[in-house]
Amino acid sequence: MRISFRATLLTLMLAVLLTAVALLGTAAYLYARFAVQDLGAQVLTQASERVEQHVQHALDVAEDEADTVGRLITEGWIDPDDEKRLSTYFAAALEARPSLSYMSFGMPSGKYYHAFRDKNGDLSVLWLTPKDDGSRYLREFTVVPGETWSKLRDIPNSKRTPPYERPYYLAAYKAEQPIWTESYVFLGSGEALDVPGVSRAVPAVGPDGEFVGVLTADFDLYALSRFLRDIKLGSAGISFLLEVTNDGARRVIAHPAAADPNEAKRIDLTQPAPDGGGRVTIRAEDIADPRVANFLKPLGADLTGVPASLQDITFEADGRTYLGSYRHLGREGGPNWIIGMALPEDEIFGDVQRMAQLMVYLGLGGVLVAAALSVLLSKRIAGYLRAIADETRRIGQFRLDPKPPVQSRIREISTLATAVEEMKTGLRSFQKYVPADLVRLLLESGEEAKLGGARTEITVYFSDLEGFTSMSETLPPDTLVEILARYLDEMTGQILHHGGTVDKFIGDGIMALWGAPRSHGRDALGACRAALANRGKLESLCEVWAKEGFPPLRTRTGIHTGSAMVGNFGSPDRLDYTAIGDTVNVASRLEGLNQIYGTDILISDVTRRAVDDVIVTRPIDKVAVKGRQEGIVIYALIGERAALSEDEIALAQACTEAMDLYFSREWEAAAAAFAAILKQKPEDEPARIMRARCEAFAKSPPPADWDGLSQTGKQ
Repeated sequence: MRISFRATLLTLMLAVLLTAVALLGTAAYLYARFAVQDLGAQVLTQASERVEQHVQHALDVAEDEADTVGRLITEGWIDPDDEKRLSTYFAAALEARPSLSYMSFGMPSGKYYHAFRDKNGDLSVLWLTPKDDGSRYLREFTVVPGETWSKLRDIPNSKRTPPYERPYYLAAYKAEQPIWTESYVFLGSGEALDVPGVSRAVPAVGPDGEFVGVLTADFDLYALSRFLRDIKLGSAGISFLLEVTNDGARRVIAHPAAADPNEAKRIDLTQPAPDGGGRVTIRAEDIADPRVANFLKPLGADLTGVPASLQDITFEADGRTYLGSYRHLGREGGPNWIIGMALPEDEIFGDVQRMAQLMVYLGLGGVLVAAALSVLLSKRIAGYLRAIADETRRIGQFRLDPKPPVQSRIREISTLATAVEEMKTGLRSFQKYVPADLVRLLLESGEEAKLGGARTEITVYFSDLEGFTSMSETLPPDTLVEILARYLDEMTGQILHHGGTVDKFIGDGIMALWGAPRSHGRDALGACRAALANRGKLESLCEVWAKEGFPPLRTRTGIHTGSAMVGNFGSPDRLDYTAIGDTVNVASRLEGLNQIYGTDILISDVTRRAVDDVIVTRPIDKVAVKGRQEGIVIYALIGERAALSEDEIALAQACTEAMDLYFSREWEAAAAAFAAILKQKPEDEPARIMRARCEAFAKSPPPADWDGLSQTGKQ
């Protein structure tokens, strides 16, 4: 049941008597904000503890392994000169300890060996042995557990740096006790500096208490970055590790985006070392991630006194506010590392803010329930009217696609929506009689159509269905209408697709314009492409009609480009939008000339020059067209250059060369050229006509003032 608009207003008046108050929004918002803020702090705390546990475990493993090997050497269980046994132990330790990536032992003599796990998890062992001549012999083996080692490389004169020159060796030797190094770049496979990491360096002594070398247990920083990548802090949160060096510099040693070397380059996590020896982690202030750089600003320049308990900060980055926390690793004798965490504030409080807005709206609604009901109902009515207004605006733009009418229980709105759709139905019928582009231009201008025109550069297209008149006399009316409708629908579809305007139908003929009522750019090319497309469409239609017993049909098309009067012609009460003038007449004459020359698409020289870079044509003749003093050269449309074969293009070129001989009055050479074309294509009617004409001129030449104009096609 539908109710009137007056009844709707009465309902609104009654509704304003209903009131209720709900002012709990503010309290609910404050409580929710406190709860969510506490939850955010818990998230950062738990993430920080998880990172600390992982790092502490990795440090514990490295310390345990380094201390164990040191004791084995001191107690005489392992001979430090026995590279096979010691490196076998190293490889077994790496296999058992996934967090370790490197174990090594270097001696004062320069003898050195290590086991190494690369980023793919493959193990290798390397021996560097000094020789009597001062050079060093490097051997490296691939280690597969349970199998014999296979030699990876053998370098008799290695340039690899001896262990006693490496920073970790010098620092441990000087300290005379186990130490944790600052981050540096490992000497990995072969002789390359390739993986940044940290080492537990232990000065080893033999059973007699004498110093025998420095052993290390190491883990690379990419492994830490891979772990941080798995710490999820919302969609844009971040966790990272900072190292505070002895000189007070701050360096990022682990970052989620540096889980592998390629990603590290993307955020500029590494940079060349000052001495050119490999790459080191970059200063925190210079990292490409603005979250890290801005994280450090509130902390100040001195990080030596950072406590092990969690500290909270707030900072801005990329237009967002972040809640952050940091803490020192707090390991006695361990590396000087700081754990940093950051989480976007809007990811924590976004839901709270949205809930607060909702509570404000509910509170206001509770105070003024009657007003709210009136607003909601009027808003719904406005929605219906807005939808109808939008449809009316689309009608004003002559966009008449059918839509279901707006459904409303209000009788007047439903009636108005139905009337709008009925109006669109009538206009769609009107659209079939008038070019849609023309109507849109009139509607956009806001002016009423009136008599008048303007001279415009256009391309005119005329086509006619050859043989259809005689065939129509033998067909039943229903069949005739169906065939003609199918033909005109296919042809006009291509004309519209290529930017043309269908001016009128003349029986089975079509007149179309390009450049009016508006130009789409390269109008002549659009007309030629439409003609070629319609040629293909007609061939497809003929295949269908042939199965139904109808004879094949051909279309004759004429295209000419020039200036014409375009506008509204007729009487003040009955207007016809069309083009008139010599350009229209020439296009119509070209369509008729197809019948004489046996062609299907003829264009003028003006049109040909406009499309010559894309379309392949062949000259047919120079003809005099009634209504024009001078003759025009006409061309047959062959096709788009990109779609033609080399033979088709060559034939068109041969026709051009033959016509050049004809216009040069070289009758015998021209006749021979046309004969050659007929030998290649016997059914070529234009070549047959021109060969006969050249043979006639050879016997009886035209007067000296002959300009190539033919009387064959004169109309």
